[in-house]
Amino acid sequence: MDTVLPTGFECTACRFEHPTDAVRYDELGYPECPACGARTGPLAGREPDDSVEGAAN
Repeated sequence: MDTVLPTGFECTACRFEHPTDAVRYDELGYPECPACGARTGPLAGREPDDSVEGAAN
């Protein structure tokens, strides 16, 4: 029996499903929803330009 894998991205925030080629990825490789802008990954709650406390600059 063949396994059918999903070919799209479903946003966990807005539940909208997007084709894989419509999804952008942040600098760490985590997807960003094209509809609502929600990000996934360990730093999803931070803005891209926020500095991480204690990080070396």
